[in-house]
Amino acid sequence: MQADYDVTGFSLKDFENGKKCVSLGRIPPDIVDFLISKVPSLSPILSSNAEILFWKDRIAHTERHKKDFMSDNEFYNCIESIPSIIQEPDYISVHKKSSSISFIKEFSSHVSVAVHISADGKLAYRTMYPLMDAQLTNYIDKGHAWTWNKSDTSSNNLREEKH
Repeated sequence: MQADYDVTGFSLKDFENGKKCVSLGRIPPDIVDFLISKVPSLSPILSSNAEILFWKDRIAHTERHKKDFMSDNEFYNCIESIPSIIQEPDYISVHKKSSSISFIKEFSSHVSVAVHISADGKLAYRTMYPLMDAQLTNYIDKGHAWTWNKSDTSSNNLREEKH
C-alpha cells in the first residue's frame, strides 16, 4: 500500500489537459527527520505535509539537461522516476544558498532532482540533471550530502559520514 505522501506515477503528459502544476507527492517523514538532524535550520520550514509541486514552466528548463543524459530514453525514464527518486534516494544533499534539497539516485550515472524550499515551507520541483561522481564526492566531503539508507534510519543516517 502506498503512503499518502507517495505518488505512484508521473509523466509530462500529465500537463496535456491544461494543468499548470502537478504534485510529485511529499517528502517522507523519515527523510524530513534525517534532513533536520543534518541541517537544524530547516526545522521551522520543512514538513512532510507539504506537497512538492512540479510547475509546467519547469519542463523547458529540465529539457535543457536532456543532452547531458546518455540517451533521450534515459532522460524520459528519469523524468517518470522523479517521484520515486524523491521517495527512495541513494543520497540527499542540501544547498543552503539556493534553498534547495537534491534527491540523488544512481542510474547509469547519478541523477539529481532538485526541490526548492521557500521561506514559508512550500516545495517546488526545480530541475533534474546527471551529477558527476566528482561533484557528489565533493558535496559529501563538504558535509552537504549524505548517503540515504532507509533501512538504516535509526543509526547510520543519523551519524555524520567521514571520508
